[in-house]
Amino acid sequence: MEFDFTDAGLIQADRILRISTSLGTDVLLAEKVDIREEISGLFEIHVDVKSKRTDIRPEELVGTFADVSLEIAYGQRRPWNGLITGFREGPPVSRGLRSYRLIIRPQLWLLSQRSDCRIWMDMTTLQIAKTLLSEHGINAAVTGGVVNPPSPIHYSVQWNETDLAYLTRRLEFDGLFYWFEHEDGQHTLHIASHPFGYKEGPETNVRFAAGSTDRNHISEFARDYRFTPGKRAGGDWNFEKPQGPQGATTPSLVSLPKNAEYELFHYPSKAMDQTSNDQASKLRMQAVEADHEKIEGSSTVRTLAAGRKFKPYEVAHADHAFEEYVVTAIVHRIVDHSYETVEDGALDYSNSFIALPSRLPATPHRGTPQPRIDGSQVAIVAGPSGEEIHPDEYGRIKVWFPWQRNRAKKDGSDTCWIRVMQSWAGGGFGAQVIPRIGMEVMVTYLEGDPDRPVITGIVPNPSTKVPYTLPDNKTKSTFRTNTHKGEGFNELTFEDENGQEEIYIHAQRDNRIHVGNSRSKRVDNNQAESIGHNKTIEVGNNHHEVIGGNMTLMVGPNILQKGVTAAMQVLRSKARDLLSSNLGALTDKLGFLSDLTMGEGNMVIGVGKNKAETVMVSSSEIVGAAKTVMVGGGYQLAVGGIRNESTILGAYEEVGQNKTIVVGKKFEIVCGKSRFQMDEDGNIMIKGVSLQIDQGKEIKIKTPRMDNN
Repeated sequence: MEFDFTDAGLIQADRILRISTSLGTDVLLAEKVDIREEISGLFEIHVDVKSKRTDIRPEELVGTFADVSLEIAYGQRRPWNGLITGFREGPPVSRGLRSYRLIIRPQLWLLSQRSDCRIWMDMTTLQIAKTLLSEHGINAAVTGGVVNPPSPIHYSVQWNETDLAYLTRRLEFDGLFYWFEHEDGQHTLHIASHPFGYKEGPETNVRFAAGSTDRNHISEFARDYRFTPGKRAGGDWNFEKPQGPQGATTPSLVSLPKNAEYELFHYPSKAMDQTSNDQASKLRMQAVEADHEKIEGSSTVRTLAAGRKFKPYEVAHADHAFEEYVVTAIVHRIVDHSYETVEDGALDYSNSFIALPSRLPATPHRGTPQPRIDGSQVAIVAGPSGEEIHPDEYGRIKVWFPWQRNRAKKDGSDTCWIRVMQSWAGGGFGAQVIPRIGMEVMVTYLEGDPDRPVITGIVPNPSTKVPYTLPDNKTKSTFRTNTHKGEGFNELTFEDENGQEEIYIHAQRDNRIHVGNSRSKRVDNNQAESIGHNKTIEVGNNHHEVIGGNMTLMVGPNILQKGVTAAMQVLRSKARDLLSSNLGALTDKLGFLSDLTMGEGNMVIGVGKNKAETVMVSSSEIVGAAKTVMVGGGYQLAVGGIRNESTILGAYEEVGQNKTIVVGKKFEIVCGKSRFQMDEDGNIMIKGVSLQIDQGKEIKIKTPRMDNN
């Protein structure tokens, strides 16, 4: 029978295979369709069409939705819906028509068309999925099949990845699988973690009949078993628990000869506590167990779909038992010959599929590559407004990265704490340098993992220059800090210029040194010490000083030094007759002190027990005003040669009880023209102008002889 090639013959109303696009119902006529569906994969539909329109432009179709449907029974159709992502113009065909090919994918495919560098903080995988789908204008996923939703991950980086790659990686990490459900005009994403999430198929029981030519049956059904290891293990390092790496081992539910001897170990597991390690090990074991038993088959059953369950049965062998399976991948091949012939059997349909026992979750392997960052990156230290230094208890800091673009808040609220490498770290000892807000730091990554940054150093830039101008000060090695929220700095500088070598230390406020045992200091030339206010020295036992030359100790204002220096010049030049002949000159030199307001200038010396002072040649002491000596017990003065004592104004001596004066040869008192003299021979002479004795009672004189002349 000839085919009707008029316009009436180029319609789809009664066709088993149909396509509908934004161009209209019958503008495109579907002839051949290849469809691939799978769990945890994007479906892809290739449709060969022809059209009376020979001038279809790609912008009329690409980016729009299309519906493909297949008749499964009289009045019932199976739909596929998706986004046209590819369009190919084919050659003209017979009867004035042109061929085209369309590629249809899910809206989720759009996530593969945007890549980013982005930090995700404290979000679960399901929350990330919802956010990304919303940003791309896609309806939220159905998540009823997720049992025990995954926990939030504190810090996760999308690094030069498409949104799809990042989302897929997160789904795999949490053991979540997905597939699509199709309706006329839309398709829906389903996410699940448990077999509860599988859906019942339109045909619960499907006949298996090998070699049959019936329309709706399974023609090939083969169980495929694989050897799988008996254990899955993993571990990771948690610096907060340095006793050892965190790890977990999960045995397989599949028991095979000797498979318990084989273990798949993975490090790092990216799990920081025991619960997370147990979960990670369990999920990876589930993915391995899903590889143990699979079904590979072929059929003409048009209702089989990824994520839907079915149960085979045999009519010829009713005693053969089959369990329930879920389709994990299927390829549909459809060819419609009805535009070329009106004979029966104008449509060819077949499929090949892979299935899994529906009692097992289709837990995915972690197959999406983890991005790596090789080498180091720059970052800027971040922190709250008004702060300069913002660490946590471990000295970790927060940063923002240039690749965050306008998302970076720069206050540390949108990033994690990052460890800072130090030159030394021990139990309460080591080095401690905290990078400050605004500094540029170098960041590297453990295992190259963007989720695990470590700060390895600080680099200067025009905003954070080095302490001394370069290259003028190229011989200086400097460690200078900056006063927190104030002006000033502490500094340690080494100058290595030949002939100018120096170690410079600057303390903005206090400088404290603690020596547990002994301290030695050697100065080969001069030492100068200047103290602005007070100085205290405390010696627990002995104090010993040896001075090879002279020692000058001044207490009081600097003007005192001038007077003392002048007096000492007189003492040195006239030491021999100082008190007898040069006292007046000394008084002239010191006269200016009487008009001077001295202010502070006191010196107090306290000795707990004994004090001994030895001067090998001579000792001079000048007291500008008064001097008081108080002796609690005895007082002894011994002079080896001559003792001279001069009092300018007056002298007063008071003895509470007895006083004895012993003179070896002669004792003499002179006052003007009066003289009293005693010698060792017993002679006593009193000489003067007049002598007056006033005695109220009596005078006794006892002598062998007395001369009155």
